[in-house]
Amino acid sequence: MWNTSTVNTVDIAEWFSRIRKQYAGQMQCGKGCSACCYGLFDISLADAVDVAHGFQQLTPDVQQRVRSRAVDLNSMIRERTFSEDDPRIDQIVDSANNRACPCLGDAGECLIYEHRPLACRLEGVPMVDVNEGLFGDWRELNFVEGVPDSAMRDLKLDYNRIDASEEIRSAAIARQSGLPDPRAVTFIPSVIAEFDRFWKFLVLKK
Repeated sequence: MWNTSTVNTVDIAEWFSRIRKQYAGQMQCGKGCSACCYGLFDISLADAVDVAHGFQQLTPDVQQRVRSRAVDLNSMIRERTFSEDDPRIDQIVDSANNRACPCLGDAGECLIYEHRPLACRLEGVPMVDVNEGLFGDWRELNFVEGVPDSAMRDLKLDYNRIDASEEIRSAAIARQSGLPDPRAVTFIPSVIAEFDRFWKFLVLKK
């Protein structure tokens, strides 16, 4: 089982890579697979800064294409952040009608792959918590015949610890940015659409 005494995106990326290699015959997820890149979902402040950092590293022409798609999606969202339990989030997700992520390239590649949100890093694999066991669905492309006992052991993560680590990072960003709610959430299109006005200044502080 992966040691979750410390949790960061590098740890999770290494864990995911190991799972994909160890269970190559049962895993279709990987760089270039875009099956999960459609539809809106909310992200933490920590994820938002990661997304902004990835967007900043794109070439100007790619930034322009990504921004145009993001601005279009953000017209449905309008606000930069929401409270974590805001009922409007579900309405916004539904109104997006499963549209492609603005960071999805023409060849189906994630243009900010090394800076994608935590949800994207964990998406696709069966979610097995160290305490609660299997508790989430997974992409139907993976483990199509179910999860063997050996994989259950290898897939275990301490999701409480991961959540706590994200909350600590987000709280620090809230302090830096002056946002009142450390558990606020936003959307990938909002981060990109508001990059020049807000998020790029947090990237400079990172």
